[in-house]
Amino acid sequence: MMDADIVCVAEVYGVLEGEWCRSRLEANGIPVMLSSEAAGSVYRVSLGALGRVQVFVPARFAEQAREILAAKGDDQEAASSAPDPC
Repeated sequence: MMDADIVCVAEVYGVLEGEWCRSRLEANGIPVMLSSEAAGSVYRVSLGALGRVQVFVPARFAEQAREILAAKGDDQEAASSAPDPC
């Protein structure tokens, strides 16, 4: 992602949840960068600060990305709650 202005659009807990957000946004043509604590990935921690994964997108896609992630609970394959906004 080469965009100078990136923004955090969601915070989730656990690598799998972060990857789900990434795949959902990339499927809609939005470039994504995930940021998490290395220890959380190594030890597979999904709670607390070590388990937090932040989802970043270019600022010009931020509103669209938030809408896509907020609709997470609207389809059958998704979990029941939307990611926390940043």
